[in-house]
Order: sequence, then C-alpha cells, then structure tokens
Amino acid sequence: MKIHISSKKQIIQVLMLFVVPLVLFLVGYNFYTMQAMNERVAESNRSTVYLYKSSLEKDLQDIDLFLANLVVGDTNFQRLRSPMDPLEAHLCSKQIINRYQEMIATKRIIGGMFLFTEPNGLHREAYGGSYTYTVKEQLRSYLEELTGSGEIDRSRWQIYSMGDEAFLLRILGSGGVYSVCAVDLNRSLRPQDSTDPQNGVLLYAAPDGQLLTSQEWAKQEEVQIQWTSDSFYQAGNGQYLAVQQYSEVAGVWFVYLTPYRDLLHHMDFAQLLLLMASIALLVLLPICYYILKRLFFKPMEQLVQTMNAIKCGDLDAKMETDYRVVEFKQLSDTFNGMMEEIKSLKIAAYEKELELQKAQLQYLQIQIRPHFFLNCLKNLYALAQERRFEQIQQMILALSDYLRYLFSDNMTLVPLRDELQSVRRYLLLQQMSASCPPTCDIDADEQLFDFQVPPMSILTFVENSVKHASLPGEPLAIYIKVMALKTEEARYINISISDNGSGFPPEMLEALNQAGKFEYTGQHVGILNVKYRFALLYKGKSIFSFSNLKRGSRIEIFIPEEGDSDDRSCGR
Repeated sequence: MKIHISSKKQIIQVLMLFVVPLVLFLVGYNFYTMQAMNERVAESNRSTVYLYKSSLEKDLQDIDLFLANLVVGDTNFQRLRSPMDPLEAHLCSKQIINRYQEMIATKRIIGGMFLFTEPNGLHREAYGGSYTYTVKEQLRSYLEELTGSGEIDRSRWQIYSMGDEAFLLRILGSGGVYSVCAVDLNRSLRPQDSTDPQNGVLLYAAPDGQLLTSQEWAKQEEVQIQWTSDSFYQAGNGQYLAVQQYSEVAGVWFVYLTPYRDLLHHMDFAQLLLLMASIALLVLLPICYYILKRLFFKPMEQLVQTMNAIKCGDLDAKMETDYRVVEFKQLSDTFNGMMEEIKSLKIAAYEKELELQKAQLQYLQIQIRPHFFLNCLKNLYALAQERRFEQIQQMILALSDYLRYLFSDNMTLVPLRDELQSVRRYLLLQQMSASCPPTCDIDADEQLFDFQVPPMSILTFVENSVKHASLPGEPLAIYIKVMALKTEEARYINISISDNGSGFPPEMLEALNQAGKFEYTGQHVGILNVKYRFALLYKGKSIFSFSNLKRGSRIEIFIPEEGDSDDRSCGR
C-alpha cells in the first residue's frame, strides 16, 4: 500500500535541504567576480595600449609633416633634382643631413634618415642609434634597391623587418631624389623599457599577425597572436592576458600582455569558503532534481501530454490516477470527471455554432445592391423600344447566368474557374449596358482553375471597381492575376485585382486594412462582407491587403492552400 504525501510538505522539505537560490547566487557571484576582474584588467590594458599607440602615431605624423615640408619647400632638396657640381651637391646634401640630425634629436624613435639623389649619384645618412655594420648595410641596400626600382608607396608607412630589428619606413620624393625616415619600433616607448617585463610587455605585429619585436621572448613564452572578436584573450598557455589594437597610421598591431592571475589568486579565505560551499551545493542539486522529477515533474508532464492530446481532438484521453502526491491524485480524478462533462456538452454547443455561422453567411449573401439590376432592366426596356430582340435575348441569358451564380450557396466553395467565369458574365452585362464599358485582363495559372474559393470573392471587388473607381470619360481597365506563393510556413494562393480608377479614399483605405474590423458604414459593404466571410471560412488564416497605386487601386488576397476544402466549409 503506497503512502500518499502532501505536496506542500514535500516542497518544504526539498527547499530546506537544497537552497537553490543560494546556490545560483553563489555560482553567479563567483563567475561575475572572475569576469569583472578580467574586464577591469583588460580595460586598464586597453587604456595603456591607447596611450602608447597615440604617442607613436603623434611621432609618425610629426615625421610625415617634416618630410613633406622638406620635399616641397627645402631649396637644397629641389636643387639636388638636377645634376650639379659635386662640391655643390655635397654642400646641399650636408644642409639636409643637418636638418635630419635636428629631427633625430627630437624624436628618439627615429633609427635613421637617408637621402638618395640619383641625378648626382650620391646618398647620405644619419642614424639615431648605434647599429651594427650588418644592420646598416642591409637597411641601406634595401632602401637603394627600393628607391632605384621606383615602386614606392608614398601613401603610408611600410614595414621592414630584419630578425629582431623592425623598422617603419616613410619614403617621399620624386625625380630620383628621395628622403627616407626609418622608425625603429624597438626604440619606441614601451613598458618593458622602464619596468620588469613581468608587469607588462608591448609587442608589435604586422597586419598578417607576424611578430615584429621581442620575437625571441615570445617564442620562449609560447606567445601567439590571435584574431578574435573578444575584448581580451589568454596567451602563452594561459600565462598572459592579451589585448590588442590596430593603428591605421602605423599599419601595425599593438599587442599588450600582462601576467594573468586566476580567480583564486585574488580571493580571501571567506571567498574561498563560499566557493567551496557553492560547489558542494551544486553536487547536491542532481539529487534534488531527481526527487522533484519523480514526485512533481513527471505527473506534470503527464498532465500536459493529456491536455495536448485533448487539444488535438482526442477527447477520450485520461490522466493517470496512481500518484503518491495527494493533490495530483485529486487533480487527476477531478480532471477526468470534468472531461466527461465536457464531452456531453460539446456536441450540442458545436451544432449551435454551425447554425449561427449558417445564418451569418445567409445574411451576408442577401445584402445585394439593386442598382445594377435596375439599370439592366432599364437597358432591356430601351432595347425593347428599339426592337433589338437579339441583344435582348443575349442580355437576358447573361443576366440569368449571373443571377444564378450570385444566389449560389455561400457555404459551398466553387472552383476558381467558375468565379472567373462569373466575372466575365458581369463585364459582358456592363459592356451591353454601359456607355463607356470597362475592360478586364485575366492572368491565371490554369493549374489553379480547380482550386476551391468562396463564391463572389473576386466578383465583389470587380463590381466595386466598376461602381466606385470609374472616372468620367475614361475607360476603366481591370487586371486580375492569380498565382501560387510558397513561404517557409505555408503555401498560399495569391489573387490580385487592380484598376486604373480613382483609388480608395485615405480614411476608407485605413479602415479596410485593419485586421478583424467589419464595421458597416454604408460604403463598400460588399468588400466588408467578403472579408467577414473569409474570416469565418478560413478561421482567420486568410490575408487581405488594400493599397493605392499611382493611378488606381490594388487588392491582394492570400488564401491558405493546405488542408481539404471540407475544412474551410461551414457545412462540415
């Protein structure tokens, strides 16, 4: 014999043993502390990188300005573009070298400045640091080859790397005379120049990620540059926290690394105790979940499954009654009894609803405007006076076919072919009776002719165009297009009716486009009837769109294609 347990008592016991909110708070607090600490360190490092980047960019811009002024405004530089006496060329180049040395004295990042003059066959140089002969020779040879080839990019700084030596080169000049500045990245202001590298290291990298400085140190520490969208990342097997910024002026990456200290490094004893307590509670959570699932979650899932089965039409679905929790046992007994009561009432209510829908559709069907038929009778009278008996016979046959279709059963859908034929009959009557008859062009896929649509769904809009959209003295042109559309959710039949008439008044257009609005104001009653009938037949799944064109108006109807026609009929 099973022992039934009160749900309130069981919930209190579970909450007393496993304080879930406390566990979530402790875990969230620990993760937040770690993330916040890393974010603060990264933000501080980004500020540091910005300062170093700004300093280098300012120096590069000053050097750019100096070289531009020298190339454009210095007389000695201009004279060197033409062949001259060797002594005069030497004196001119000497004056330029003096200006180089003044610039080097103010900018410690300059590794060297060079002057090349092909017309006079000489080059001069001034260095800002002590370099080996090998470095100087390689740098000079590279610059001679570059300036001699003429393939010089004067729009930006260029990178030249020789092992641990990395330079940013700026070349300006023309006519075989070039002024070159080589900025030594190892001489730029960096944190490792004045402090212990363990407190921060600034590296430079090319746009492709290749390190330009401190290559031996990076290799020893196994530091690799990463391209990530995160604000920071760990490098050197997790030993360093790295942030990086790109300089458009220099064309290099600034990568700043600081030693990474994990969460435990910053925790005191109380925080460590809280962390251990949260881990212990996390271990107990699966036990709590198992108990809750067995006593509460599983019965709730069965209840939901039973309700979904009933929603899908299985009114015979029942809930199990063999539960340990008293409240669930009472709920299942009450629910099963309630479903028996609902089954006994549902049939009568459903039949009443069908009768109401039939009455509504019949009411909509008899709302017919008599003006058109009175005009037809007057036209028949006029034709009789003129003894035009053949036209009278044609008009009576067309009118009878039109009336027969008009009074068809609204509860039964008709093929699209019949609806389009009714439109042609109506326009034939108009052409027989109107002084300025309308024209109509129908473009419909023949594969859709058997698709079932509500009667008068297209005809009503054509009648509305003829009555309200016609302009005096201008023939009305109506265009009807029917095609199939497929979306990710469903497949629709699209019916478009457009004309070249006067269009809808703004207030009427706004009212017609309001979904679910069927207020009869005396105008466009037929259109509102169609919208209401579609809402009943398609249970709100059909879509109407009304719009004005540059000239005329357009009505778009989207009818869902899935399902049998019986599902869209009120008679079933």
